[in-house]
Amino acid sequence: MKKIRVHLYTILGFSLVLSLAVAAMISCGGTNNTASNPTTGTVQTFLSDPPTCSALYDHVYVTITKVQANLSDSAGPNDSGWQTLVDLTSSPKQVDLLSLNPSATSGFCGTLYMLGSKALPPGKYQQIRLILMANTGTVSGNECSTGVNCVVPSGGSASELQLSSQAQTGIKIPASQIANGGLTVTAGQSVDFNIDFDTCASIVKEGNGQYRMKPVLHAGEVTTNGANTISGKVVEGAGSPNPGMGIPNAIVLLEQPDTNTPPTDHVVWAGVANSDGTFAFCPVASTNGNFDVVVAGTTNQTISSLTTTTTYNPSVVFGVPVGGGTGSIPLFAETTTGSGTGLVSTNPATISGQIQTADSSAGVAGNVQLSALQSVMNGSNPVNITVPVLQAGSTPTGNATDSQPPVYTTVTTTSASGGCATGSADCVGYAVMVPASAAAVGAYDSTSGNTVTAPSSTSQATYTINGLADGSNGLLTCTTPTGGSATSNSVNVMSGSSVDQSTESTLTLQFSGCTAPAP
Repeated sequence: MKKIRVHLYTILGFSLVLSLAVAAMISCGGTNNTASNPTTGTVQTFLSDPPTCSALYDHVYVTITKVQANLSDSAGPNDSGWQTLVDLTSSPKQVDLLSLNPSATSGFCGTLYMLGSKALPPGKYQQIRLILMANTGTVSGNECSTGVNCVVPSGGSASELQLSSQAQTGIKIPASQIANGGLTVTAGQSVDFNIDFDTCASIVKEGNGQYRMKPVLHAGEVTTNGANTISGKVVEGAGSPNPGMGIPNAIVLLEQPDTNTPPTDHVVWAGVANSDGTFAFCPVASTNGNFDVVVAGTTNQTISSLTTTTTYNPSVVFGVPVGGGTGSIPLFAETTTGSGTGLVSTNPATISGQIQTADSSAGVAGNVQLSALQSVMNGSNPVNITVPVLQAGSTPTGNATDSQPPVYTTVTTTSASGGCATGSADCVGYAVMVPASAAAVGAYDSTSGNTVTAPSSTSQATYTINGLADGSNGLLTCTTPTGGSATSNSVNVMSGSSVDQSTESTLTLQFSGCTAPAP
């Protein structure tokens, strides 16, 4: 595990220190700035990424030119006070975010990729900016066919990753996304600082087929005691094929509620469990209180050349503090309503519908974020949790489905002649695959980790689909519905079932008063 390294200095005898201090004041009239009285601290900057969409992309290349820090969270890119953490302008570094080559050592947060080391003046730096090279630049050993930032879909060829302002102003990581509200540099000490690049949440495939960067980053100091970590293990629950066994590649979400009544839990951070079911989020900012941990997943088993799929219910652990372990979170295998002999697959349910976007009179094309919600009880209070989307797609013009990352999905409306339910709007068809069972609910327990018990039903669930167009992270800004948030009526699903707008008209989500963000 990576440790915060602290340089130790020899303590001289009191009389010698006093003598040196007096001599220094007499000769220099100031403070001694020698190695025994350092004026800077050393920051080693690392990069990591939770590859929640490695099944969709073979590679995601970005070319980094600089990482900067500022004591002010509100400082603009051209304001004073910026300190350089990493300077690669003379030799830009192209990295594959899905296959980061690890440094010689690994930290508590996992295997980290080192970007550089730099001495900085002491202080608490509350803003970090990561600057990418423009696609018009050149880099040695370029892995992209066009540009220097690109996406390689699974089994496909490289496609340029479009940037907005990341090459000019950088990707801003504010204090709210930095563990402990900032990077603290102490004179004479060395600290390891990690930037976690959530690749899958940062890529949007637009209606024209291009990929655009919509950056989602977290950062913080790496510690060895788990103080800024939320960790646990996803296991099969009682009655499942292998009770207690870890579930590999389960999707794990850190969520926090909004201020609505009832509140809706929104995703703050997403990751996947390791091959043994363990997971760890680090470094996690604790400035906004506790987190709700939501987990879901599927497994495949092959016996005598026959492969079966087991889908598990979602589980939620409410109120997990930063630094707290969730213990083993059980997922319970869904049951099927069909009959048969031998192994029976339990497949996710599919919910599909249409998104429509327009201004006051005509269609407006742009991005809308979709989430699948289940209503559960946190004690005596209802909460809408965001359930991981196991697979998602969009059909802008009725052609083949374009795969999107799991967790939630961002779809892009486009002009489609005759294909939209409302002729004056732009639209997109969507389809999300979700667990077909009700969520198992529990609360954080400082002794056992959680109190999750099996849900009342493992064969049926009730969902609503939420569409968000509030102008954040490259989304459209729509004034109707209020806040740019539209939610369908509830729909019931079962294992392997499909529910669509032909039977549920409210699965068509309509937005108006929309404007597209500046490129």
